[in-house]
Amino acid sequence: MSDASSDYVLGHSDRERRRLAAQAAILAPITEQLLRRAGLSSGMRVVDLGCGVGDVSMIAARLVGATGQVTGIDIDPAALSIARQRAAEQALSNATFLQMSALEFRPETAVDAVVGRHILIHTEEPLALLQVAYSALKPGGLAIFQEYDFAVVHPTYPRAPLWEHMLEIFGDFFHQALRRARGTQLYSLAVAAGFRPVECRTEYSMDGGADSPFYEWFAESLRSALPHAVALGVLRAGDIDVETLAERLREEAVAHGSCLPAPAMVGCIARKP
Repeated sequence: MSDASSDYVLGHSDRERRRLAAQAAILAPITEQLLRRAGLSSGMRVVDLGCGVGDVSMIAARLVGATGQVTGIDIDPAALSIARQRAAEQALSNATFLQMSALEFRPETAVDAVVGRHILIHTEEPLALLQVAYSALKPGGLAIFQEYDFAVVHPTYPRAPLWEHMLEIFGDFFHQALRRARGTQLYSLAVAAGFRPVECRTEYSMDGGADSPFYEWFAESLRSALPHAVALGVLRAGDIDVETLAERLREEAVAHGSCLPAPAMVGCIARKP
């Protein structure tokens, strides 16, 4: 059985961790809304698989409160160190973090909920990971996952060709680098793992204007992906100037007054019978 977390193709550098933190600020409202809609609430015991620097863990910790408990699981010790520091700074003593493969996690006692964001796409065995979640849950427990699906692309308006080209590049990259679970596969994977009922929705943020964080987010995402994208033939070295990309995306969007869609995310809420 492969290590779910070590398959992360964008790497484990300090710069990539900062990119993930910036991305998390954009995605936080969608993730929190999903967790609230699923019923995450005071006193629940929660596990966050593939927690990274702890963004989803900390949202969950605030929702379950002082009487609840959140355990974040990840393979990257540097990311876990950051997660622990951030939780301490936010006085979230109910959040703890363990270093291990998500596929190897087995709780001593069953938990109320298992959550994960952008982990199945980086897992060679997504069904096995959902089965881990299933086995960790109490009867009636919740599995709550969010995954990108670059096959779902909303065009910009007014059109912003460079932004749309970037979405195409990321779609090609993730299709070739990660021939694994996409967001729209969450429903069938959850059913195959034994969950009933299963509910899925697709959501994404849209933004624009000179102050949008989207430009730096996309430029830094490409920077992380670039060596792998070149190796896979998605891009040639020198095709895109990453150093100027954020500013060029900004200038295009502002000049056209464009509204820019982020990649689509599928949110899945599944319950163990």
